[in-house]
Amino acid sequence: MQNLKEKAGLYFEKNALRYKEDYYLRSKTHPKWIRHQRILQLVEEFIPQRDSLILDVGCGPGFLACDLAKKGYQGFGIDISDSMINLSKDNLKDKGWDFSVRDVEQTRFEENKFDCIIASGVIEYMNEDLKMLQEIQRILKPGGYLIINITNILGYSTSLNSLTNLVKRIPFIMGLLSIIRKQSLKSEHGADNLGFSPRKHFISNFKQSLNVSGFRIRENISHHFSILPAPFSTLTESIFGNIDAKLDFLGNTPLKVFSSSNLICAEKLEEN
Repeated sequence: MQNLKEKAGLYFEKNALRYKEDYYLRSKTHPKWIRHQRILQLVEEFIPQRDSLILDVGCGPGFLACDLAKKGYQGFGIDISDSMINLSKDNLKDKGWDFSVRDVEQTRFEENKFDCIIASGVIEYMNEDLKMLQEIQRILKPGGYLIINITNILGYSTSLNSLTNLVKRIPFIMGLLSIIRKQSLKSEHGADNLGFSPRKHFISNFKQSLNVSGFRIRENISHHFSILPAPFSTLTESIFGNIDAKLDFLGNTPLKVFSSSNLICAEKLEEN
């Protein structure tokens, strides 16, 4: 039986182009773009030196690496999917970045190599946390920074995901959902079906995992709120999309416990 990481790898290999077009090119108010901008801000805040070496784990189609390159940063992008790596290479020809297919739990990089490692939309596809965190800790320089995004198990915007996955198993339902999605979003892509459920985290438990792995949290941003939970937030994007994109101020209120994602910047502790 395939484990979660293997299932995710097959999915992204098959759907790399759809992922690029549907989540990045179709809408600039998609939560991935908002997270993208937050990550760039964190890099500039904590890694101001442009000669710093950055690793983008799960680099996908390479949009984050491209924007980092525009700011003068150089680095590496790795992904489990050949197709994603090919898209990244197409995005960043001759811009000082190198891309390769590697496993984040066993990267084969030397110890203490990177000043900053970014892992956005990755750990939810791992079978557990510590193996990935320990590998990142190994290849990150002492005093270097990990910028990682995790999915909150209490998140409102993603609260219906498990129910939606069950509904998609009903015969003929995917065809109906695809028609609705294409009409609502004016998209050539129908309903998406991962075929598996990414992991979600209790934020407090994940913070403990970071501490155990030799990290100190420097900043924690609670983000991704919406008026309606997915998939309704997707279908009503033309109505509420611009409003949803402005709701991250709730991350500074008691409602932050219901944010769908947490973006954490953690520093690797100096070795004794």
